[in-house]
Amino acid sequence: MKKLISVLLTLLLVFSSLAAFAQVFSDIEGHWAAEEILNAHSNKIISGDGDGKFRPNDNISRAEFMKMVTAMLAEKFQTQIPDLEKAEHWADKYYNFAIQAYLSTEKDASYDGISPGVMSKENYDLPIKRWEMAYIIDSAFVNIFGTRAEGTANDIESIKETYGAEIGAAVGSLVGMEIVKGDENGNFNAVNSGTRAEAVALVNRTMKFVEEIIAYHEEVMATQQAEQEAYEKAIDDSLVTYTEIPDGNPVVKFTMENGKNFEITLYPEYAPQTCANFIKLVKDKFYDGLTFHRVVEGFVAQGGDPDGNGTGGSDGAVYGEFLSNGFTQNELKHEKGTVSMARTQHPNSATSQFFICYDAASFLDGEYAAFGKVTKGMSTVEEFLKVERTEDATGELSTPVTPIKIKKAEIVKKK
Repeated sequence: MKKLISVLLTLLLVFSSLAAFAQVFSDIEGHWAAEEILNAHSNKIISGDGDGKFRPNDNISRAEFMKMVTAMLAEKFQTQIPDLEKAEHWADKYYNFAIQAYLSTEKDASYDGISPGVMSKENYDLPIKRWEMAYIIDSAFVNIFGTRAEGTANDIESIKETYGAEIGAAVGSLVGMEIVKGDENGNFNAVNSGTRAEAVALVNRTMKFVEEIIAYHEEVMATQQAEQEAYEKAIDDSLVTYTEIPDGNPVVKFTMENGKNFEITLYPEYAPQTCANFIKLVKDKFYDGLTFHRVVEGFVAQGGDPDGNGTGGSDGAVYGEFLSNGFTQNELKHEKGTVSMARTQHPNSATSQFFICYDAASFLDGEYAAFGKVTKGMSTVEEFLKVERTEDATGELSTPVTPIKIKKAEIVKKK
């Protein structure tokens, strides 16, 4: 019995070895791209010709190369390439997917009788030139990842002169990424037709680069997700709920450093927690000495930030009392003179920053907690627009050169 088992195990190993050997191409031994070819085969990027050969030195067609790149990208992004109902060529479905997913086309340009990225049944089977191989791969990096490296080859100026700046940039980018390499003289030889071995090497290197980019993006996204969750938890932990809501319609008077003033009438019947928070900050003299750091003509004047740049606020956040946050009670419209709470993308992130509308802004209705209105001295708020302003980091003309300072805020009418 032991002898029989030993024989069976030996036969199993032999058959396994034969099966593995059958997957190795018979014409790649000693070839410079043998390892690249085997890696591509194991990753199911390529297959043989049915006779156990790969034909590494044969030219590869435009369709074959485009399919290799497209299939690799679809596999890395776990996306199916759909079949076409009326395909005139086996490559149609890959090309249709490619031009939708990543492949740029330049119909008005023509090099060596080919328009970059433009394929059809009439030219699918033409040998692909090295310049177009670089162009196709570069399209994927530019259109999917928005990235392009800088690199050069000894014949890069000749490539730009013959094939244009875009092809030159594509070749330079792939040289910079070390996806393409020059010959022994450092030349890219863009006019040469690409071989099957060269195609495999390019796709393998592209695949590794894509994997690195995907891994980096996943790491960044995981970090951002963790930061967002921590931020949301911090807001939830800081959320304040007021049990004492102001009666009637309190009036808060803001006196500016220049002696001019304006008054805000509050409407706790629409935004009770927001009004209670605002009243508390006024009583605590929180707004005294702060500024209106953002003044946008035709839009808003925004203040109440202790940091003076739009990034700060008071301790404790209040529940966002507006429709998109599930709060149906607040029907105040963002019209001229309306006072509303500034916030981040988190609905419950409002603290001390508020803004006053210069004009109707209906797109803010139901998205921000409007809680009051300037009922006296709107001309004072409009005078903020006379102060010289510079552009902020986003290019918005809104940052006062001379600070628009609040001298004090006080409650002048409780009901």
